[in-house]
Amino acid sequence: MGLAEREAKRAGRGVVASIIHAEPTPAAAGKGRPKSDQETKQRISLAILPSLYEDVKKLAYVERRSVSELVAQLLERYIRENQKKLEDYGTMNRDP
Repeated sequence: MGLAEREAKRAGRGVVASIIHAEPTPAAAGKGRPKSDQETKQRISLAILPSLYEDVKKLAYVERRSVSELVAQLLERYIRENQKKLEDYGTMNRDP
């Protein structure tokens, strides 16, 4: 068996052969993750006292959550408790 025969036999099997001989995927298939209908998170910057941040990090650790999750939960609670103010905001006359 010569070199050409061995290479032909090797090229017909294995991972490399499957990649080389694979049909190209159509461009419509796209790359990356499929788009989601979920609301995306927005990054913000907060300026807080270092001692407050240290305590929040400790609480997040004890609750096995991220600081981001903890802050989001607190903001959601605050919004629920102040729903009336949000409704009032919607009825205010605002100048453009």
